[in-house]
Amino acid sequence: MTPRPQESRTQYPHTRWNFVIIVLEVSFFITGLAFLDPVAVLPVLIQKLNGSEVMVGAMGTIQRAGWIIPQLIGASFVLHRARKKPFVVIPCLISRIPFIGLALAFWFTPPGSHLQALLFLLIGVYALFFFADGLCGVPWHDIVARTIPPNLRGRFFGAANIVAGIFAVGAGAIVRSVLADPSLPFPQNYARLFILLCVCMILSMLFLMFIKEPPGKALAEPQPFRRIVRSIPGTLRRYPLLRRVIIAQNLLGFGSLAIPFYAVYGHSRLGLPESMGGVFIWASVAGSTSASVMWAYLNDHKGPLTVLRGTAAAALLPPIAAIAIPLLLPRFAPSADLDYAFCAVFFLNGVAMSGGWMGITNYVFEIAPGDIRPLFLGLAATLSAPVILMPVIGGLLLSFIAYQTLFAISLAGGVIGIFYIYTLERPHPPAPDAADDAAPDAAFGPGSTLPASPTARPTLD
Repeated sequence: MTPRPQESRTQYPHTRWNFVIIVLEVSFFITGLAFLDPVAVLPVLIQKLNGSEVMVGAMGTIQRAGWIIPQLIGASFVLHRARKKPFVVIPCLISRIPFIGLALAFWFTPPGSHLQALLFLLIGVYALFFFADGLCGVPWHDIVARTIPPNLRGRFFGAANIVAGIFAVGAGAIVRSVLADPSLPFPQNYARLFILLCVCMILSMLFLMFIKEPPGKALAEPQPFRRIVRSIPGTLRRYPLLRRVIIAQNLLGFGSLAIPFYAVYGHSRLGLPESMGGVFIWASVAGSTSASVMWAYLNDHKGPLTVLRGTAAAALLPPIAAIAIPLLLPRFAPSADLDYAFCAVFFLNGVAMSGGWMGITNYVFEIAPGDIRPLFLGLAATLSAPVILMPVIGGLLLSFIAYQTLFAISLAGGVIGIFYIYTLERPHPPAPDAADDAAPDAAFGPGSTLPASPTARPTLD
């Protein structure tokens, strides 16, 4: 494979160590969330706490808003800092400790009582978790960009998905066993899942501490959030690929309208047992793990745009399956088990989700100059904020329409998104001399008030 333009000049120290450590850190993080999977388990828990479909959608919105909105704020903290690891560690500590309190609350609450209080506590803890986690999104991704060479990034994201998938198979088995155990009353059964979530988050934090971060390029002066906001129009004018990938993210977001409601539909409308949440996790993991190998290969040999196009097409399949399986299975395979046939929805959703993160992130990595990469990451996340409304809109629509209609609307939105994705250009990495040594004033376009960088920036070796 031909080296990318910046590879010949950029050094990536401790690559092997950081590759393994970060993969393990990500894997334990994803596995922890799998115990209360936001697609297969958490929506059912909200309903058991007497939450409505709007509440289910609101939790999906909180998750997306927490990840998206704070990232530009996080960029303002780290644009002028050569080392960004402390700005990952501190928000992670703040976001994960409250899960211990949530586990204790579920454990010590008598069965059938204080459901409303548990619901609001659950929403509050998850809101804190996702918003604090969003603050560390930009510095964490910047560390990945400075420690994993471009020709290994597909394998890095693929390895993280595969290892997390292997761990999550065990998580799915535990979820199924716990939720099917009649000796564990509600909500103590979910308390056990929260305890396991906490264990995985602690292990994730330990591996996070072991990352060996090299110093990176940085701007000369601190960048107030207000100044960064003023620079947005100039940045988007000067970097059309950044502008277009942000538009693509927002269009594809319409396809996520129905994601939080697949498990709720299966449980409340198709009569699938609650313990199927564990099997749904297995199906999602199987889709994510198997597809990660393909996405990793395509990213490292064909580029991240190929991954984006493939995942956009794959995102059309879950709503199709959610509509077709309950409709066609009784006609063409009446002896088939609907419980397990419906797992195809989660398998296909896992396929699509595993490539989306890889494709978008690596696309932004390749178009961003090194010293303002945190700004690109923050803009790509924060300016996709309209997507956060999709789950709430889905919940509101379910007050008036059937689940199948919602899935059809989600499918139509995905079709619109895929047409735009196929018009995107392949990333054009900035030439090393122009990208790495240009003053940020020029990079941000006319009228920017950002200060010039020093003439000699630190290197990555």
